[in-house]
Amino acid sequence: MLGTDFEDLDRRHLVELCDLHAAEDVDLDFKQDNAYAKDADGLDEFAKDVTAMANARGGLIVIGVTENDQGDAEQLNPVAISDKLHNQLIQGLRSRVFPFLPPDFRMRLIADSPTTPERGYILVGIPRSSVAPHAVRPTGGKGQQRYGYARRLGRTTAWLDESEIAALYRDRFKLAEDHSHRVTAQFEDDGEWLATPAGGSMRLDVSLVPTGRAERRIDRTFLQEVRGFLGTLARPGAAPSAALSRGLLGHAPEIRRGRMRISGPGVHAVWHSDGSAHLQVDLTTDPAPASQDTATAVLNLTLLESRVLYGLHLACAYAEWAGAYGDADVLASTSSPAHVLLDRTPLNGTARFVPGMPVSSDAGNPCHRIGYLEALCNGSMQVRAMAHDLCTDLLADYGVYEPTLLRSDATVRSERLAQRERAEMEAWLASTSGAAAPGGL
Repeated sequence: MLGTDFEDLDRRHLVELCDLHAAEDVDLDFKQDNAYAKDADGLDEFAKDVTAMANARGGLIVIGVTENDQGDAEQLNPVAISDKLHNQLIQGLRSRVFPFLPPDFRMRLIADSPTTPERGYILVGIPRSSVAPHAVRPTGGKGQQRYGYARRLGRTTAWLDESEIAALYRDRFKLAEDHSHRVTAQFEDDGEWLATPAGGSMRLDVSLVPTGRAERRIDRTFLQEVRGFLGTLARPGAAPSAALSRGLLGHAPEIRRGRMRISGPGVHAVWHSDGSAHLQVDLTTDPAPASQDTATAVLNLTLLESRVLYGLHLACAYAEWAGAYGDADVLASTSSPAHVLLDRTPLNGTARFVPGMPVSSDAGNPCHRIGYLEALCNGSMQVRAMAHDLCTDLLADYGVYEPTLLRSDATVRSERLAQRERAEMEAWLASTSGAAAPGGL
């Protein structure tokens, strides 16, 4: 009806809605006043109205339009607008909506005139969500501190009953089942495309596939932007370590349909235009000392755990940067010879590795975790927790029951790292309000 993109809407389009007496519908809702910002109950109602559209087919909420008796747009009614109000509404949604809305959710403030910038209209653009249903947890006096699910039905917004909620979740689970096939296929295809290490060496593969796909195109501009993205992660505090991003910088990509590969010393990456990513990291260390009959491969446990965290963080950061959203499916696996020596010494050089008996490896089958992408990229707690869980499974393939670097409470024993990586890790933990756990080696 409006004939323009959300970002281009202005007062003229709102006047046109009133002139046409546009009717409210499943994807259009008018509000005369901004009752949403009055109190916690108002923010509860805002979360209900927004998720109702996200759980249906998306739509537009316009605050500052008076309706007639039939619910049609009648005339403009400017309301108070400010950056403070904008932030209040956004934070109200973030504390009430689970999972949070897709990244293309937008809210804009439009001034009524240049002479009255404090009065105007609030536009809320809500996309149809691929991760629906979104729940609302009310916090106001009318709320009962329990989750509810709303959906837009014609001109009205209603709470859903149990059977309707179940139907939405069945749709979501069906999408998740289809998505799992996509995750497995990507893991296998990217693994085959990446360089295969020489026999006897070891590697880690980490693959991430988001449910909400980004829409990028691999062209010259994208290649330049990827270099800038990697350069940003090489800055202090931007990542748990710059080792992987540094290793990928300065190397020419190889292009395929919808994806590109970059190979650097000890690290290979496949970046997909939809925000998916696959990292392959070399885990090879020096062979066993001459006291062994043959040069048996050595797996340093702290090295493996650190690379899981580095790779997972890089994959999550790329997905968010590319514009993906929703759940993130992560697969991780190690590849190694049939027998390896386990090295439990830290990487800081304070202890000498004394080889014991080789252990048999059951590596190869990937472990699987699912997390909400925004949570994995917001702070560091969630990504550290997932990295710990992945490491627990990967180490179990070698008969190890407890990680050496990552703890179950998501703290990091950064003192086990080499000096440079320890400094980078602690800068990242400090920048994300985390803390490295002190303790013995």
